[in-house]
Amino acid sequence: MAQRDYDRYELLRRQDGTIAFPPFVSIPEFGSDKFDIWDIGDSRLDKWSARYYDNPFYDFLILYANPEYISEFDIPDGAYVRIPFPLDNARRAYEEGIQQIKSQ
Repeated sequence: MAQRDYDRYELLRRQDGTIAFPPFVSIPEFGSDKFDIWDIGDSRLDKWSARYYDNPFYDFLILYANPEYISEFDIPDGAYVRIPFPLDNARRAYEEGIQQIKSQ
């Protein structure tokens, strides 16, 4: 089983140890992005994260790259879904987005 190698909440941790509610962070498009067709009977974001990033724990990046959906349960059958790629670009965009929101 894959182990967590990244704490997406680290940037949201307050000094008292509590975690701020994660804001929505827009992941910009990259020329290297991948696309897949959602199959409501088979698709799951953690499975796609494992397929494209070799780690199931980056499913949130795929969701943030598709802001028209609040959760994977909102993705309709046959939808064209963007997977931000490569992982390093997507993580960097997430971190920069969090930092920008925190600085406002």
